[in-house]
Amino acid sequence: MITLRKAATACTDAACAAAGRRNVVRAARFVLYRARLDIPGYLSCNGALALQQWILAELPAHASIQVIDVGAGVGRWSAAMLAAARSAGRLDAVDLHAFEPSVGTFALLAKALNGSQARLHNAALSDRVGWARMRLPAPAAGRSPPQPQALPEADGTAEVVTTTTLDAYAEQAGLDRLTLVRIDAGGHDLAVLRGARGLISGHCIWAVQFSYCHRWIDARCYLRDAFELLQPHGYRLGKLVPGGIEFYPAWDAELETFAEGNYVACLPGLADRLPVIRWWKQPG
Repeated sequence: MITLRKAATACTDAACAAAGRRNVVRAARFVLYRARLDIPGYLSCNGALALQQWILAELPAHASIQVIDVGAGVGRWSAAMLAAARSAGRLDAVDLHAFEPSVGTFALLAKALNGSQARLHNAALSDRVGWARMRLPAPAAGRSPPQPQALPEADGTAEVVTTTTLDAYAEQAGLDRLTLVRIDAGGHDLAVLRGARGLISGHCIWAVQFSYCHRWIDARCYLRDAFELLQPHGYRLGKLVPGGIEFYPAWDAELETFAEGNYVACLPGLADRLPVIRWWKQPG
């Protein structure tokens, strides 16, 4: 092992001298991300479309399919969910609720899902009911998290948005068993999960997919917080990757990378039936 480490050190030093440290670091980072299966968050390659199909396949034949899309953007995930349900012959069973706080992005969402049975809401889900000032990085982007009273009144890049919690909305809408909740809230994802404590503790959410990235740093949140919120209630957590879910026995410091990715928390009965990818730290 010592000999191997010495050889690797010599090779690395030689590569840095020949190609420059910047290029070596970039190449090493690519290899590390690829080996850890830190896949970019594009809908076409991050496993989200497969998760929709896996969950539809595991549902009882006549079950209602209650779906929440938080941070729906321009509606690509919601449209894909409806298309997957249509292909499975289950479209009539789908009750889809999409939330998008940005006024400009919401207009694009409404246009994209026009004619569908989805219920659309120009609001943000969070851990409180009220309002927030949300900074937008670009017109109709809708990607940054709501920041309650955190921005100056003269900030022209901010919108005042209505906020509610998933617990409050589910009670208002009469939703008792959520099949799938998808969260892409630009770093505000943990707040959305905290606003669903009642549903989580009551096992009223079958599966939740949430995004994790460097924006969690701005929110002063960690992946560990999600584990501490969900695991005590029996949920199993893992990273969604092409081909399956890399489930973890518990939070581990190796997971706290802030690399862009999607994570899934689901009840054990579903987790046991989903495709599983072995974590690299697990032996065997």
